[in-house]
Amino acid sequence: MKPRILLVLALVMGAALVAQDAAAQRTVIATILVGDRPLDVAATPMRAFVTNEADDTLSIIDATTNAVVGVPLMVGDMPRGVAVDPVNLAVYVANYGDDSVWAVYVGEVFSTWDVIPVGGGPEGVAVMASTNRIYVTGVAANRVSVIDGATNVVTANIPVGNAPSGIAVNQTTNRIYAANRLGNSVSVIDGATNNVVTTVAVGNEPRDVAVNATTNRVYVSNGMDNTVSVIDGATNAVVATIGVGQGPTGVAANPTTDLVYVANTDDGSVSVISEATNAVVDTVAVGGGPLGVAVNPVANRIHVTNNSDDTVTVIEDPPEVLPPPLPAPPGPVGETEDVPLQGGVCNPVATTYPDNTPTGTIAGAVTPAGMVESLWQFEGGVWTGWSAEFPAASDLTHIDFLDVVFVCVEGAATFTRPVP
Repeated sequence: MKPRILLVLALVMGAALVAQDAAAQRTVIATILVGDRPLDVAATPMRAFVTNEADDTLSIIDATTNAVVGVPLMVGDMPRGVAVDPVNLAVYVANYGDDSVWAVYVGEVFSTWDVIPVGGGPEGVAVMASTNRIYVTGVAANRVSVIDGATNVVTANIPVGNAPSGIAVNQTTNRIYAANRLGNSVSVIDGATNNVVTTVAVGNEPRDVAVNATTNRVYVSNGMDNTVSVIDGATNAVVATIGVGQGPTGVAANPTTDLVYVANTDDGSVSVISEATNAVVDTVAVGGGPLGVAVNPVANRIHVTNNSDDTVTVIEDPPEVLPPPLPAPPGPVGETEDVPLQGGVCNPVATTYPDNTPTGTIAGAVTPAGMVESLWQFEGGVWTGWSAEFPAASDLTHIDFLDVVFVCVEGAATFTRPVP
């Protein structure tokens, strides 16, 4: 077993080197001029949508060319949060100044919109595509409004904590997470019942929240603590607190790479967190006063709004390139023995063939040649093949990696194996 332990250590060290290389490749590829005081951003594989709070507009960016498409669209007063609904092909904009949410339908030539009164100082917005619901935080009313995406009508108002700001959803579990800025907490809402199921205490002045549905982790930026709280979505418990830059605000998770990006407003940077280690693995300098951050998981690009510069920074973060697989270990040496095989069944044959031995090598150990119907392997507690002829009562609990090979033959044959 010692060689296998050494192999694991080598792989871990290699992964660490790859992570460092990936950090070195993380670069700013574009800085795009948008409207006045950009605040939030939502990203899709083709477009990024940016709310410009001071001039009441929505900028649209081509995610391929990193250029602004056309002129900014006029929306409501003081637009803040923005989210994309892939079901209705709509962009939802929370307008803090006039207590409305605009559903903007962006076409190739023109755009249409619905104006949805919500009240309460709307700030954050998130879309649950799986249920066609839109959730909006009312920072002045301490509530979350629920909009039916089919009708663009408010169907419920859910009381939450003090001054809810950022909001995010888990499409898999149908849970909604609202960051209560003045309550130092996150309200967890059941999307099926519109009830708050629990309130999780986090850091000082939580501003935004992001969810990775793949890992069921929730990330909360604590603006006054310079930290990010990590919540386990299964238990609603804080499992880690991670130090980041100064004044963290926007936060976004990339389910493709399991990396989390945090916009640090007070020091003009983005902290990159590894979900595997709950540690900052890189810090990228962006523009002045970064607030919003969004991830395009298809292109692995991150869009960051720079509120003081009227720009959007685009960061390219290619996924880690795994090292090539290690060469297969040499074949067994030493004495061999012949094991008779019974035709018409799949014979379990204990062997000491090492890991990664080609199946052709094992099949070639059957004589006479051409008798093999199929060959199946049991490796490390997992069946890597299947046959109805497997002996149901075989005791495999003591078996190590690749220690059982099932050989199915047409007639009587012999299997030559190394002596265990």
